[in-house]
Amino acid sequence: MEITRYILPVVSGAMIGILVIVLGENIVHSIYPYPPGTDLSNPESIRLAIKLMPAKLLIMVLVNFAIASFIAGFVASIASKRITAMPALVVGLVLTLSGMYNALFLPHPLWFTLANLVVYLPFSYLAYLLIRKKDLTPVS
Repeated sequence: MEITRYILPVVSGAMIGILVIVLGENIVHSIYPYPPGTDLSNPESIRLAIKLMPAKLLIMVLVNFAIASFIAGFVASIASKRITAMPALVVGLVLTLSGMYNALFLPHPLWFTLANLVVYLPFSYLAYLLIRKKDLTPVS
């Protein structure tokens, strides 16, 4: 059935990926808090805070995105019985689109925006590659 092979794995992988992103960002911002006076309900205040963030904080956020994408691809691959890479790739695409949304509405440095857009797909696909079912029939 298509829903169990494609849709549920994508939904579950994307939900787990987004959860890991949120938890990871909370951890990163507990290490490097927002500047005093930042109003998280005010987009302009967040834009100003992003401009003041050190590069190592942004690198930690990118590492979080890579980890989240890998876990999401892993979950989607397991849920689809490791037969096809499609659920992992679709999860990577969903996370890429969420990263694009973030980049459009909260301006970051250019290097971060570019890295943000290319980090998701490779890591979700890597998760699939590491756990995929391999055909072990001998070739004659």
